Amino acid sequence: MKTITLRIPYESRSDVFKIVPFGDIHAGTVFCREDKVRAKAKEIKNDPFTYWVGMGDFGEFIPPKDKRFDAQVLSDGDWLKKNDIAASQEEWVCDLFSPIKDKCLGLIMGNHEVSIQRDNNHDIFGHLVSRLGVKDLGYSCFYRLMFDRGGSVTTVTFHIEHGSGGAQTEGGKAMRLYKSMCGFEADIYLMGHLHDVKILPISYLSMSPNEEIKEKSKVGCITGCWYATYTDADSPSYAEQKGYSPTNMGCPVIEITPDKREMQAVHKKIF
Repeated sequence: MKTITLRIPYESRSDVFKIVPFGDIHAGTVFCREDKVRAKAKEIKNDPFTYWVGMGDFGEFIPPKDKRFDAQVLSDGDWLKKNDIAASQEEWVCDLFSPIKDKCLGLIMGNHEVSIQRDNNHDIFGHLVSRLGVKDLGYSCFYRLMFDRGGSVTTVTFHIEHGSGGAQTEGGKAMRLYKSMCGFEADIYLMGHLHDVKILPISYLSMSPNEEIKEKSKVGCITGCWYATYTDADSPSYAEQKGYSPTNMGCPVIEITPDKREMQAVHKKIF
């Protein structure tokens, strides 16, 4: 697990920063909503107060020798080279992220990046980090953001992970996130992998140094995806074959107002 600290200067008491967890894109399949992904990248680029963190599984990265490979669900875009699938997907992801690389807090490695590196000796994640010139956050990390206005600093600590497991029920997903929130000390928790958007705020009490009881809060997020479970493609997705619920497309956004020491997670539904 890695630890990162980044100081972000700001000028106005009214400034509101947005942190976008952007991952589980699975580029390279017909189930990836490429139009929605590009729209989100453009939105990030155009907002000077928005930063983003890559949550892993950026491409499908499943080569022909992998038992999960299905040629019928490969993207029909002209950009995908059928004789160089993984490299094409890496190139697409790099092209997507290049215009917003200066706003990137770093990239988390997903299980799809792990598997292609382990089984095919293809370090796509390392290539993305190097080509984009962004921070390597590993599979999970603590990330401290220090918002600085003339020496007055507000610190927000994140715990960020790609996640694991196959929880499908509402309770199972919430419990997977809750366990992470119990195991690591942070203000905001970001977890990918589960292809859903869930926001779990928790309030708790603590005692200040002068023995006052203080109410504090932390918030956990399952960070969504850009992979459609059900489409009219000729071949069903693996999620449809397993009878998974339709995915909650898109991702939440963490809004932080440093001067007021306020934070919240919001999600606008994508149609």
